[in-house]
Amino acid sequence: MAFPLANPDRLKLQHHAEEQRNLKPGHCNKFLHAVIDPAFLREPHGAQLLPKLAELGCKYELSAQPAPTTITFYRTVPAKLTPAGTMTDTTVHEPFAVHLLDGGTLAAYVRNRQLLAAVRSVKEALPGRRLSLLVFGLVAYCRVHRGCVGRRETEQALTEVQLYEDTSHQLLETDEHVGNFVAQLARAIAERPYKQQQLDKYSCDQVYLGNEKKGCVRVEGTAGLQQLYQAQLIKIPSVTLEIAEAIMGAYPTVRSLLEGFRAAGPADGPHLLANVSIRRAGGPITTANRRIGPELSRKIYSLYGSTNPKQEL
Repeated sequence: MAFPLANPDRLKLQHHAEEQRNLKPGHCNKFLHAVIDPAFLREPHGAQLLPKLAELGCKYELSAQPAPTTITFYRTVPAKLTPAGTMTDTTVHEPFAVHLLDGGTLAAYVRNRQLLAAVRSVKEALPGRRLSLLVFGLVAYCRVHRGCVGRRETEQALTEVQLYEDTSHQLLETDEHVGNFVAQLARAIAERPYKQQQLDKYSCDQVYLGNEKKGCVRVEGTAGLQQLYQAQLIKIPSVTLEIAEAIMGAYPTVRSLLEGFRAAGPADGPHLLANVSIRRAGGPITTANRRIGPELSRKIYSLYGSTNPKQEL
């Protein structure tokens, strides 16, 4: 995309907007590359892998890996504006890898107590990457070779791999399952920068109170506290907007309401709001006016006054 060099500020703004768009789910997939060891594509487990990655929009290439039947990932970051005003492309290697074992190989490793050492060897060949272990066709292999390895032995060996080498595993039986798993992992890796950005954006309390979700109230300094107080009251079952306005008319702030409950004490606190009159839709208070009543007053007192987290309203 070409930008007029006469306006560097406009160039920066447009580049930032394009950079943010490329991070979003759906757009980010095209910048992820899967580097596949040719042995991974052998029958019967590799037939669906390339179609699934193509359907996702993820690029792929075939290249011998340090460990056979392994997939690694890298991301091409689109042209980035440098302080000197030039555009550069960068490549980021993702810290994830997938290693595939067929059922017969896994059974032999478990039987000879070599699975942990084998996984450790793969991780040493792929330093700095978190490994996911795919076991293909173990159930089918054990059906043909009955008694080749015990279920408890296999589970114990896989648990050791997970505990000592921080390596998760998946037991898959069809080529479609293999393709789906790798595609799902590729999607998650592609969306990782966007999700990290969203986590950083909404991690602080101030931003959380003012986020864009429906029903949230933005509070800046003291502005918005009344609206937040009203929204908090309306969240209570049976409390309508008119009831919330009646309570706020008698006790304008949460602090004044809490002080009123404390001053009334445990005996009179539950009945503090019972006689507060409710104005109907902004109209005048007539002789037939409604009141909050003792039951709702007790519930509100329990909500604000109880220290028991399991207190039922």
